[in-house]
Amino acid sequence: MKLVFLCMLLSVWKPIEFQSNDLYFPRNVQQAFEKGTRSSDGRPGENYWQNSGDYNINISFDPKTLLLSGKETIVYHNNSPDTLHKIVIHLYPDYYKKGLLHNYPIDEKDENEGVTVEQLSINGEEFDLGLKGNSERLGTNLTIFPVKKIVPESTASVQITWHYTVNKGSHNRTGEVDSSSFFLAYTFPRIAVYDDIDGWDTWSYIGLQEFYNDWGNFQVEISMPAGFVVWGTGELMNAGEVFDKKIFDKYQAALHSDREIDIINAADYKNGPVTGTNQQLTWKFSAKDVTDFAFALSDHYLWDGSSLVVDKRSGRRVFIDAAYNKDSKDFKEVASVSRKCIDIMSNTYPAVPFPFQHETIFNGLDEMEYPMMVNDNSTDSRKDMVQLTSHEIFHSYFPFYMGINETKYAWMDEGWATIGESIISPMLNEPEDEGIFMREKYETIAGTDDEVPMITNSELQTQVSYSTNSYGKPGIFYWTLQNLLGDEIFFRALHEYINRWHGKHPVPYDFFNTFNDVSAQDLSWFFKPWFFESGYPDLTIKEVSKIESGSLNASEKWNVLIERKGSIPVPVYLEFILQNNAIVKFNSTAAIWQDGKKEFTVEEQLPGKLKEIKLGNSFIPDTNKKDNDRIINNK
Repeated sequence: MKLVFLCMLLSVWKPIEFQSNDLYFPRNVQQAFEKGTRSSDGRPGENYWQNSGDYNINISFDPKTLLLSGKETIVYHNNSPDTLHKIVIHLYPDYYKKGLLHNYPIDEKDENEGVTVEQLSINGEEFDLGLKGNSERLGTNLTIFPVKKIVPESTASVQITWHYTVNKGSHNRTGEVDSSSFFLAYTFPRIAVYDDIDGWDTWSYIGLQEFYNDWGNFQVEISMPAGFVVWGTGELMNAGEVFDKKIFDKYQAALHSDREIDIINAADYKNGPVTGTNQQLTWKFSAKDVTDFAFALSDHYLWDGSSLVVDKRSGRRVFIDAAYNKDSKDFKEVASVSRKCIDIMSNTYPAVPFPFQHETIFNGLDEMEYPMMVNDNSTDSRKDMVQLTSHEIFHSYFPFYMGINETKYAWMDEGWATIGESIISPMLNEPEDEGIFMREKYETIAGTDDEVPMITNSELQTQVSYSTNSYGKPGIFYWTLQNLLGDEIFFRALHEYINRWHGKHPVPYDFFNTFNDVSAQDLSWFFKPWFFESGYPDLTIKEVSKIESGSLNASEKWNVLIERKGSIPVPVYLEFILQNNAIVKFNSTAAIWQDGKKEFTVEEQLPGKLKEIKLGNSFIPDTNKKDNDRIINNK
């Protein structure tokens, strides 16, 4: 949507073989390294494990009454070495339950009784949730205590029947868009993550922080009245059954077309049904190796789509589409912009072939990402549309290809989406006004008591500290890291990080260790101030002096003394503006501050008389820009 590292294993009092010996290393992460599930070079450890679930879900939704009913069977795989004495189940629709804590206001009309669990069994053991002792419901979590424990390397069959009322207003990532259009997320009970760092994820969803889900396979059937088109995560398995033939033929063409096709246009709605004519239609979706499932529906949205070769070696294509209200100001171009974004992502930044089979941008009321689905509101300008679209699609890599815990480590996904947006948008002629999204917000709070170190658990952050540490500051960090390492090493390290951890659950140490490993450098001097310390970025032009040469030619030599007033290491970018308005540039990475020095002298030979010196650029944060410009008096 539009914050942890290695020094010593305390239990054995012996340094780990790891470069970043100066970084703080929490006890729960230490234990994972001790057990061999994580390794000091950034790879998954030889004892790495993760649990997963196979979901078979049947959902029925009535757009008139807003009642969503479901039944599911989950085959849960306990791949851990632990016997599980309980199972934690997330009931995210309880966000709208009366009396629960929320970050955002909810209209009384949208408050309800939450999820009604009609039936629940684990391995045939039925649970009466009204009885004390066998279950506990707290926040958006339902915890079950089965008599028969789930032993290591075993599976459990969990069956649940449930229903709840979808919110009409108070839209926070899910709910009604208009009277016959909906984006529906978090619709089914899901087993929480049990991992090697924290055990069960018992975080209760309150609206601000995002999500952490296990990998799984989803077979989903959605029953809807005829006339409604359904878009969802995964492959639509029965398109020929649910679409009218003319729509089906256009859809099939779009799946293989480099040219954008209007799969459903206004005339299609006017001239006849766009779906099958049975009273109820069942839409069947299949999604493998994903962390979530979401779907959207409408009986009047237009639909444009095309496909794109994202992997030139294999010829693999991705279907890219947009579904939108005909009155939307900006969505007519969204399918085209999305295609361009995915092309850039696959080939330029991060230069990894787009990892999923399709990407649908749905004209909703939010700015939120899901595997293969995006819920985006309309915007007031093309610039906003391009920046929002690129940001949300970039989340396909982080967190969805990487399985990141967004709840605890928001910077590990939002930061990447921020720098992705800030790099891709200029390539589509819509650059960020700030250079990097939220740079100015970071500059505003950096070094104040509103800021906490970026490594701080995102669950503990609110308001301006959360947004800054999730978006602006990490986006700037990733750009500064690339600037420091150079493109070749940066992309080699980034690709290795992705190769090692896609389909798994990386934590911050895995990222840091991998970049240390691949770059063959100890980057702790750089990571430490950015993530673990309180500080701020501030460079100043302290002194400027002309070096007299006695030469009669027009060239001049100047010394510029740059002072680092703040503790955050950033690059030095200088522009020497000459009397004839020619510009000579000097750039140096943040490596000049590695030894802790506070001053750095730039000596530059100029081909003419100097008029002005400027320090910094739009990607480099600075809390005090008033001392970043020096006018030269040539009298």
